[in-house]
Amino acid sequence: MENVDLIYAPRAQRDLLDLPRKFADQILNDHDLLKTRPWPNTKVKKIKGHPYWELKTGDYRSLFIVESNEVVFLRIVNRKNLETAVKRIDLRTLWLWLRDKG
Repeated sequence: MENVDLIYAPRAQRDLLDLPRKFADQILNDHDLLKTRPWPNTKVKKIKGHPYWELKTGDYRSLFIVESNEVVFLRIVNRKNLETAVKRIDLRTLWLWLRDKG
């Protein structure tokens, strides 16, 4: 099994803080599932046509990318807003943030 570090982009942190505590706790528990591989295939899937993955937790979706041994959470959104959130992610800003973070 491979260990993975979990990292939260600033927007994902704000998304979590905006959620009711009950949902945020549930989402964080599911995020812990990603610390080791293989991932549960019933909750995790690749988003077609994008470099992103999604983790399903009830009505919420956690958008993330995988960078070597890191899972970087980009957004945590209601499933109804998933498509809009995917379209609005600015990859250039994301890569700059990842570069500066390291």
